[in-house]
Order: sequence, then structure tokens, then C-alpha cells
Amino acid sequence: MRILFLTGLAMMAFAANSLLSRLALVDGAISAEAFTLVRIVSGALTLSAILLLSQGVKGFYHQWRIGLYSGICLFLYALLFSLAYTELTTGFGALILFGSVQFSLLGMHLFQGHRFSALEWLGILVSFTGFVWLVSPSSSTLVAWPMLAMLLSGISWAGFTLLGKQTGAALPATTKGFIIASVISIGLIPWAFDTHAISAQGLMYAVISGAITSGLGYVLWYAVVPKISLLNASLSQLLVPAIAMIMGVLFLRESITTENLLSMGLILGGIALTLYQQHRHSAV
Repeated sequence: MRILFLTGLAMMAFAANSLLSRLALVDGAISAEAFTLVRIVSGALTLSAILLLSQGVKGFYHQWRIGLYSGICLFLYALLFSLAYTELTTGFGALILFGSVQFSLLGMHLFQGHRFSALEWLGILVSFTGFVWLVSPSSSTLVAWPMLAMLLSGISWAGFTLLGKQTGAALPATTKGFIIASVISIGLIPWAFDTHAISAQGLMYAVISGAITSGLGYVLWYAVVPKISLLNASLSQLLVPAIAMIMGVLFLRESITTENLLSMGLILGGIALTLYQQHRHSAV
């Protein structure tokens, strides 16, 4: 029950990241580059302070290798995520993001030598059909480059999730990842500090996203992931687009079209079928 509760909190944090990003970027309250920089640095400072208080200086001695890789993934995810949300709605962006995550994890599963059954391939086909429908040229919500950015952001997040399976200490590993990502994000400074593109409101959303829903949310996720199967980790993330879509309706009055709901049902239902079938095979 405790793991279920913590997983639910992590999914709420992920959905809140989509909402905060959209709130900050929809009206140009802050640029995507500045939002990314402030978000990552806020998360790094918050986690470093917590790690220092809880474990002292020794907490910074280890796990820099995983931190390096997760930091690169985190930076790419955060930057592409912010750029995409300058155009995409909250739920639509989250659906593309986590659809991309699941396809990436399934692709890694196949790359590692696993084979899919006929029913698993059916689930993938159904999901892919929904995805193609969602991003088809006939879709009124289609914006090409933000969708591509969100797709790549999802691939980066999948890498971050896989790295989380390799660590037994959530706080140090996540902190190192944020520190590395902060160093990389220094390169965004020439674009981030356009004073005409930054407002107090935008900064507030970026700090909340970085310190709370990203920093603390990712520590929570890194703490949960090693204790659950990759199947459960994947299935739980399928809840995020639905939560984000509801948040977008409540806080930004975004509309939900029948096309969005049907394509979401195909994408998430197909992936759920594939993952469930994998679980049945592994349990035999």
C-alpha cells in the first residue's frame, strides 16, 4: 500500500510538471530556455541542500557515473519538454511524452533479445495506430516541431527511468543527475536571460517545477522504481496523460476533443495490453 501511495504521488508530480510548464509558457511569461535553466538549477540546489543535511559531504562522494548519464538525459528531457510546451496543450503533450517513453522501453526490451508474442504485437499495433492518428496531418492539434521535440524528450525520459533501475540510493543519484544537468544548462544562458521574456510569475512556476515536482518528485520516483517491476513502472506512467489532461481542463480551460480521447484510449490501451501480456509470460 505504501509503494502504491508513493507511486501515485510521483505520477501526480509528473502531471503537475506538464501543467506548470504550460502555465509558464502558454502566455510567454518566461522563455523555454530560461524555464529549463531555472527549473534544473532550482532542483539541483534543493536536492543538494537535502543531501548535505541528511548525509553530509560524504553523500556527494559516489554515484557520479550514473549521475553523469542521468544528468545528460535529464537536461535533454527538460529542454525539449519546455520547447514543446510553448505550443502543445497540457494533456496532448503529456500523451506524446509518455507514449514515446513506453515505445522506447518496449524497443529496449526488444533490443535486449526479448521476443513479442502475437498478442503483444497486436497491442503495439493498436497503440501505434492511435499514435499515428493523434499526430496525423488531419489532426487540428498538429504542430510538427513541438511534437518532434516531445517525442525526443520522451526518449530521454525513458533513459532516465532505465538508469533509475540501477541505483539503490535515490537521493544521491538524483542529486548528481541534477548537478550535471545544471552544469550543462549553463550553455542556455545566452538565450535564457532575455529580460523581456522573463516575468516573476514565470520564474515562480519554474522554481516550483524544479524544486518540488521535479527535484522531490524524481527522488520519490527513483526510490520507488527499484522496488517495483519495469512492467509496473511502465503501467503507472500511463496514468500521467489522463491526469495532465484533467489538470489542463481545470486550470487552463483546455478542451478535450473526441479525437484526443479515442487516440489516447488506443495508445494507452494497446501499450497496457502488451505490458500485461509480457507480465503473464514472465509469471509462467
